Amino acid sequence: MGVLSFRFKKLQGDIGEPTSGEVKITSSLPKVKKVEEREINVGNSKQKVLAVDFEYSVGYEPTKAKISAEGELLYTHERQKDILNKWKKKEKLDEEVALPLMNYIFKRCSIAAIKIADDLQLLPPVKLPEFVKRDQKQEA
Repeated sequence: MGVLSFRFKKLQGDIGEPTSGEVKITSSLPKVKKVEEREINVGNSKQKVLAVDFEYSVGYEPTKAKISAEGELLYTHERQKDILNKWKKKEKLDEEVALPLMNYIFKRCSIAAIKIADDLQLLPPVKLPEFVKRDQKQEA
């Protein structure tokens, strides 16, 4: 059970317009666009897996800068048929499946967005850890 493969189909970044002052960064939650069953070759046999299409975006205001990602992951689970049937009826995933998938997608997209932001000289979409000077009183 788990993620078999992950790939981006589209990565885009746009630096927007120059501005001064405060920039507000809004990062979307990953959105599952489609879930379908697919057959893949594993060695000499075929295996049915779930193909999950997703999208993710980061927006910068007021500059209108944007980073977006679309991709697909292949996933296998012992309850694949149930997961697929629920998706077809309600376009919704069970929490036990959605949480690990969304966390996985979010981590991979965040890493890609940080790289794109760095290449475009935009602020990173997530707060990165920093070294700070220790207070003299804390050292004693």
